[in-house]
Amino acid sequence: MAVVLPHFAPEKTPAVLMASLSLVGKSHSLRCDAKQAENRFAEFERFITSVDHFRLGDYLPSAFIKGSQPSYIESLDPEGVPVISTLTIQDLSICTDLCRYITQEEYDAIADERKPRNGDVLLTMDGGTSIGKPAVFHLPDDYAIDSHVAILRPTGISPKLVAYLLASPLGRLQFQQAESGASGQTSVAEDDVRRFRFPVLTCDCIERVLNDLDSHREDTYRLKAELQAREEKAWLAFSRSLLSETQPLKG
Repeated sequence: MAVVLPHFAPEKTPAVLMASLSLVGKSHSLRCDAKQAENRFAEFERFITSVDHFRLGDYLPSAFIKGSQPSYIESLDPEGVPVISTLTIQDLSICTDLCRYITQEEYDAIADERKPRNGDVLLTMDGGTSIGKPAVFHLPDDYAIDSHVAILRPTGISPKLVAYLLASPLGRLQFQQAESGASGQTSVAEDDVRRFRFPVLTCDCIERVLNDLDSHREDTYRLKAELQAREEKAWLAFSRSLLSETQPLKG
């Protein structure tokens, strides 16, 4: 039976929302803020309880590992160990060119358990719009993480699937519901991420949907590159037009 995925659209602002204490009591956090009563979260609750689903924490037996605030090397050409931060995790990947560096001595002082390993899922846990950016760590060299990034070590599930679920509309919706704090300084708690719910898929279905998404993302990257090249060509033509129309200074 096909399941129709609702369109979890945010409320139009400003909005006046009312909720009963019984609804608040059903939430683990017991949060009374108006956002929790938005229709999109009620639609998600109806959807996810209508299908076979699992909690993300079922596949995360160990606690999240948070980094510490690094003492960065202040140099234009630093030598040391790169640090993965919120800025470096973009579009499900790690932009190593954006990493800042710590000394080898500071890296060596970090416990091995707190260093990212291949197959780990790195997740940004705070920072307003930066919350909920995942990436699977697959890098050959040593790296550290800063205090805004957490290491998730899934067991019994593909790390890529975990990253894709967290980055999906269903994942983003749950991040938006779970985040708390002042504007621009919001964060999400580990306990909330562990309670994120997603539909159960068969092994064959998982492989298919992952391959389909990979294929669509490759097409998207190709189109982005083509559009960027076209824009650069347009700017080059504009510059040439300016030069060709420039009049020499009259002495």
